[in-house]
Amino acid sequence: MLHQHEQERDEAAPDRLNAAQFLEAANVQAYNAGLAQKKAQTVFDEAERRRTEAQRELAVERERLSDLTVRAYVSGGTVGVEEYRAYVSGDTTDIEGGRQLMFSHVLARQQRVTDQAERALAKARAAYDEARSVLILTTAFATDRVQNAERMGLVALSAAERHETAIVEVAAARDRLRAAGRRGFALVPETTPLIGLPRLSAEDLAGWFRRSAYRPRIPTPVEDFARWFIEEGQAEGIRGDANNYSGIGHCDTCDSGWRFPSPQMGVRAQIQLLKSYALASPRYVHPKVDPRLRGPAGCCPTWIDLTTVWATDPTYGPKVMLIYSDIVAYALSRRAAGQGFDDPRPPLPVR
Repeated sequence: MLHQHEQERDEAAPDRLNAAQFLEAANVQAYNAGLAQKKAQTVFDEAERRRTEAQRELAVERERLSDLTVRAYVSGGTVGVEEYRAYVSGDTTDIEGGRQLMFSHVLARQQRVTDQAERALAKARAAYDEARSVLILTTAFATDRVQNAERMGLVALSAAERHETAIVEVAAARDRLRAAGRRGFALVPETTPLIGLPRLSAEDLAGWFRRSAYRPRIPTPVEDFARWFIEEGQAEGIRGDANNYSGIGHCDTCDSGWRFPSPQMGVRAQIQLLKSYALASPRYVHPKVDPRLRGPAGCCPTWIDLTTVWATDPTYGPKVMLIYSDIVAYALSRRAAGQGFDDPRPPLPVR
C-alpha cells in the first residue's frame, strides 16, 4: 500500500499547488473587479449629481422663461426699463422703444438659456445612463469574481486536506512496513491478480536478484530489466514486480522462441502477453510488439491461474509466488532498516 499512498501524495501535491495558484489568481481578479466597481460607482455618483444639478437648473430657467412670457402677455412688454437693465444693455433713448427692445432681448436670451439647460440635461442624462450601465456590469462581474474566489478557496482547502492526509498515510504506511519487516512476513496469497500496481520498486527487484543464487545469462544489467518491468507493467496496468523474463514462444516442442528488437521490447512483449491472458478484451497503451501476442483471453486473472496455461509446469504459479514472497520479505527488511522509501519510481502513464 505504500506505493499507492505515495502515488496519492504525489498526485495531490500538484493539485494542491494548482489550486493555490488558481485561488491567488481568483483573489487578484476579485480585487481588480472590486476596484473597477468602485471606480464605476464614483463615476455614476458624479453623473447622478450632474444630472440632478442639470434638472434643477433647467427647472429654474423654465420658471424664468414662463414668468417672462406671462408678464409679456399681461403687460404687453411695458414694464420698467430698470428692471431689465441688469440683463442686457441697449438703446434706451426712446423709452417705449427701449422697453420693447430690452424685453425682446431678455425673452430671447432666456429662451437660449433654457434651451442650453435642456441640452445640458440631455447630456447629463446620457452620461448617467452610460455610467449606470457600466456600474451594473462591473457590480455583476465583481460579484461573480468574489464568488469564484470563494469556490477556489474551497477547492484549495480540499486539495490541501487531501495532500496532508496523503502525507500522513504515507508516514503510517512506512511505519507499518518497518513493523512488518521486524516481525517477518507471510507468503503472498496465490490469488494475487495480474492486474494492478506494483508494490515493489525496481531497486527491490534488482537488489534481491543480486543477493540470490541466480546468475543472469544476458549482457544487459539486471537493474535495467527491473526498471523496465516496473515501467512497462505500470503503463499497461500489469503487476510488473511479479514477473520472470521468460522465453516467449519457447514451448516444450519448439526449437526456439521469438526474437525481439531489444531487451526492453522483450519485456514489453511479456507484459502485453500477460495482459491478453488477464483480460478478455485488452487495450494496450503501446503498439503491440508482435501481432502474435495474444493468449486465451481472460483465462488467467491471477498468477496461480497461469499454471499449466502460461507454462506446462503444474507448479508454475506457486513457484512464481514463492519467489515473489521472498522478494517482498527482502523489501520489507530494507524498509525495516529505513531503506527503499525514496527509491525512484517510474512516472504514471499518460492515457
